Amino acid sequence: MSTETATAADRQHLGLETIAKRGGAAVLVAGVVNVVITFAAITAGVAPALDPLSYGPVLLFTTVGVAGATVVYGLLDHFVANPDRTFTLLAAVVLVLSWVPDALFVPAMPGATVAGAITLAAMHLTTAAVAVALLTDRYGPAMLE
Repeated sequence: MSTETATAADRQHLGLETIAKRGGAAVLVAGVVNVVITFAAITAGVAPALDPLSYGPVLLFTTVGVAGATVVYGLLDHFVANPDRTFTLLAAVVLVLSWVPDALFVPAMPGATVAGAITLAAMHLTTAAVAVALLTDRYGPAMLE
């Protein structure tokens, strides 16, 4: 019995336009979700003096993170046989690593609270989930094409 193994050369790659559309949609969705979380945190007084928990830094880092994820996904799509699986695993690793500063450094910042650090960590989770959902084919982003 023979088994076929797909290689990166065997599969159809996404076009740059498709990856850019997915990345743009991911930036938009993750940005909106994180602005809503930021609004809720500010309204609830979670950490009123914690600078990273304000709209500017949240939008900047969300945009940079998703843009970076889009570039990584584009490279994986070109060079890896199963980019969706590889990207999902890589996103999980990066997510866990992104929690290290939330746990180690944010609590020492001026105006920090435990709830503020947890809120920032939650925004990392939402950003990763949106990136995986919209960049990969796992959850049906074909509507973006």
